Formats: sequence, structure tokens, C-alpha cells
Amino acid sequence: MNKSKAFIRQYKHEFIAFIVNTIAAYFSFLLINPNIAFVLTTAIFTLSFFVIIYFRTKDTDFYFMSLDKPGCEKDWVGRGRFAFVRNENCFEITDSHAGYIFPKTAIWDDYKLECNFKIVNMSFCCIIRAVNLSNYVMYQLFYDRIKPHLRINGEWIIMEENVFEDKLKPDKWYKLIIICEKRSIRINIKYENKSLFDRHFVIPSQIGVVYRELNSKGEETKRETKLMQNIDFDFGSIGVRNHGDERAFVKNIYLEKL
Repeated sequence: MNKSKAFIRQYKHEFIAFIVNTIAAYFSFLLINPNIAFVLTTAIFTLSFFVIIYFRTKDTDFYFMSLDKPGCEKDWVGRGRFAFVRNENCFEITDSHAGYIFPKTAIWDDYKLECNFKIVNMSFCCIIRAVNLSNYVMYQLFYDRIKPHLRINGEWIIMEENVFEDKLKPDKWYKLIIICEKRSIRINIKYENKSLFDRHFVIPSQIGVVYRELNSKGEETKRETKLMQNIDFDFGSIGVRNHGDERAFVKNIYLEKL
């Protein structure tokens, strides 16, 4: 979705109210009696005012963030570098271990996410179902594969990766589409109108419990067990992440509740 379409959708009720008011004012002033015209115009404008307030107080069912100017990150929460890049007219995500999330959609369950991204170095990581910066689902996009991750209480669990048939290029902008429906996740990567990757993933409902222990030297070790732990990623916000030297550009983030 481009900026003009998003603008019209965001303020569609104001556009409708303006058109109705203009038409009503025109016909009311055609009346002979100016008192009737005044009362009618006042009533219509008052009704439109309360209609706009009603729709403004309802929960928003979509967000569009162009990320094409400084300050677009004010509604995001995170640590690291998520900043405007002037010569690309977009935002850069890098050196962010925890990532950045958009908390306004923290209670959303099923939704559709679209964005444009360009991998500058190594990968681009997209976050979904983020409860906070320590608990979320992440899909790491490399040039030749995608690697799903679970982040639970700050710990990483890496799942089976999928290989691309057509490798991504570092100098190209791609479109990422993610559809979240309960535990089913569909990921589609497009270049212009061509689909390069279209797969379904399932968020597991359980994971194996791993204990962290310290030996006599103070060194930390992990011990896997046969115990299973239930996990819940049925809702949560979206976000982006890149750690260390991983670097990517992102813009035109569109999020819609399903």
C-alpha cells in the first residue's frame, strides 16, 4: 500500500463528512428561509462532528508507516540503531540485539504485515507476535534462506530453515508479506510482481525445557531435558531486528488486522 492510499483510508470518515457537509450546505442555502437554512446546516455539522469523534475513538484496524523521514520511530520501542537513512529515504536496522517493536498492536492476534526491505549486509529479521523485547517469533531472511527463531525470556530457539530457489540480491528492494492466523504463518517474498518464496510455517505449542547451570569454574552450560514447556504466541506486535554487523533497510510498513 502506498502513502496516498493509506492517507485516504486513514481519513476516509473525514472525507465523507466533508462531502456530506458541502452538499448539505449547498442545498440548505438554496432555501428561501434563511432561518431554516441556518438550523439545518448547524444540525448537519454537529452530527458530523460527533460521527468523526465516534470513529476516532474506535480501535484502529490498520497502520501504515512509510519510514521516509526522521521521527517515524517515535511509536517504536527497542534498543540499538533504528534510524533514518537520508540517501535511501528509509530506515536502517542494525546493531540491535533486542530489536524494535511496534507496541500499538500488542493485543492483535490475526493480522497481515507488508513491508519493503533491502538486505545491506547478511540478513533482515522480521518480528511477529511480540509480547515484549524478550518474547517473540522472528524470521531471519538471508540472501539464500529463511531461518525461524523463537525468543523466550531472552533465550533463542532456532528452528528448521528453508532455502530460497531464487537468491536475493543486496542491491534490490523486495516486498515481504506475512499473514498470521493463529499458529499458522504464511510468508511471501516478492520482487516487483514475481513471487520468489511462498511458504507456510507453524508456531510450535511446546518446546523442550533447557536448564542453564554453572560448573565449579563459573562457566555456564546448558542441559537439555525431556520435559516439555507450553508456549503461547497467539497474539503480539510486529517489529524488526538485526544484531551486530547484520544490516538492512526497511520502509512502507503496512499492518492490517484480519
